[in-house]
Amino acid sequence: MATKKVAKTSKSKNPTARWRTTRPKSPAPKPEEAVKSPEFQQAKSKAEEYAQNPEKAKKLFDEAMKKAKGKRKGQLDEVWMYLTGLIHMARAYFNRQYTDVPWTSIVLAIAALIYFVSPLDFIPDILPVIGLTDDAVVIAFVVAQIKADLENFLEWEFSQQDKES
Repeated sequence: MATKKVAKTSKSKNPTARWRTTRPKSPAPKPEEAVKSPEFQQAKSKAEEYAQNPEKAKKLFDEAMKKAKGKRKGQLDEVWMYLTGLIHMARAYFNRQYTDVPWTSIVLAIAALIYFVSPLDFIPDILPVIGLTDDAVVIAFVVAQIKADLENFLEWEFSQQDKES
């Protein structure tokens, strides 16, 4: 049940309209807010640069995996599989193990990882509880955009694990 805040309006001539009821804002940003934020737009711009520099991209993947492991048992539980899937797909692409993915999907995956790794984004990561909410929203948005490519990769990855067993 949502808590209600009551605020007094100052210049109403109607005595019954002097009090209005509002609900507190939800801390979770809407997907369109997060992906249209200057921070995500900047991540998308940087993604092309990372995508053309395998060494820089590999450092990003390591940093993203390290941060994800640190947050796994908390705010990122629901998107953990997708986040690690993005990391694994991008890493396999740069290792030339799996290249059957469009360039635009790789760039979007890298943009999501840049955004995730950045501590200063739409909602700064240092804010307890809600700090990673926008990261989860961006990851979910990117996954929705490249879902078929990510699912194909995950099937391929699973088949590779079967071959090793």
